[in-house]
Amino acid sequence: MNELIAESLELLGESDVDFYGRVYEHFFRVNPDTQGLMTHMDELTLGRMLEEVTRLLMVEDLGAESAYVAFEYNNHKTAYSVQSCMYRQLFDAFAITVKEVVGGKWRPEFDEAWINRAKELEQAFDLG
Repeated sequence: MNELIAESLELLGESDVDFYGRVYEHFFRVNPDTQGLMTHMDELTLGRMLEEVTRLLMVEDLGAESAYVAFEYNNHKTAYSVQSCMYRQLFDAFAITVKEVVGGKWRPEFDEAWINRAKELEQAFDLG
């Protein structure tokens, strides 16, 4: 399954679209409150956040990441009032943007891979 996600991400290389900007557009549209929470973040920090999402999408052993993500989540919850649903919304915004940018090269099996990976991330990090 990670191979399908990797393949879909590789197709992004053929585009000159501001991918991260589009991800945040989708994310803020789904949950406008998140935009207010991120006003203190500069472009570099926003980019690093999505780099981390990309890394988590590709990591094989999600269990090995659970302590790190729990720390990050608890820190964000305490410092910025982040809610667990926001993580799933960000994963979904990322997937929607990949599909949108890839366009006609998107294949049906990519949908299943992305949906399943988002569910795995949600379960592994108890974000449901």
